[in-house]
Amino acid sequence: DQFPLLEGTSGMEDMVQQLLFQRTSVADSIKCNIYNSNSDVTATAICGDAAHATGGVSGQGCNSALMDSVALVDCLLSIYQPTNVSTDTVKTTKRAMLHQSVSSYSQKAVPQGHALYDLSFGNDGKTLPIFRNIRAISSNAIDAIFGGRFGIGKKPLQTLLASSLSSFVDIRRDREKYFVEDFPSDQLLREELGQVYRQGIE
Repeated sequence: DQFPLLEGTSGMEDMVQQLLFQRTSVADSIKCNIYNSNSDVTATAICGDAAHATGGVSGQGCNSALMDSVALVDCLLSIYQPTNVSTDTVKTTKRAMLHQSVSSYSQKAVPQGHALYDLSFGNDGKTLPIFRNIRAISSNAIDAIFGGRFGIGKKPLQTLLASSLSSFVDIRRDREKYFVEDFPSDQLLREELGQVYRQGIE
């Protein structure tokens, strides 16, 4: 009665039955090592949940997708300059600029995606040493009780992620005590991404 245009549609009963008996979905996580295509194909970049889905754990899906989009636009604006190219080489040069733009975007965005993944899922099943674990539990309790008020503790992570202007990488590094492994330095991240790119080419 609520959808008169669907009345009498063939197969409607089957569709309703399939919908009713469909398994509920579960949240998935994604952690990509690279967010762009290689130079053999059309220049392509992935953003947001396609690159680093956290299944809603951190509540940062929309924010991180917007941040990825801004990073991609920044790279395109700074690198893709087809008006500065001679007409003889315009097609080849445009293609190279596009690939360089999405590659640069990937190198900027991957560390942020990995930091968000860590912040969302913690140690991914690994256990902190006993004294660090006690320290982390105590810090969490203080943060939960005071939430940074009166200069005691810090804002809860969910609040911090939603209200801070700090990058995910900076927040992750500031919370090292909660993790088994330290977050890589900028230099190490560049080296790791360079290795991923070289392996993709070979």
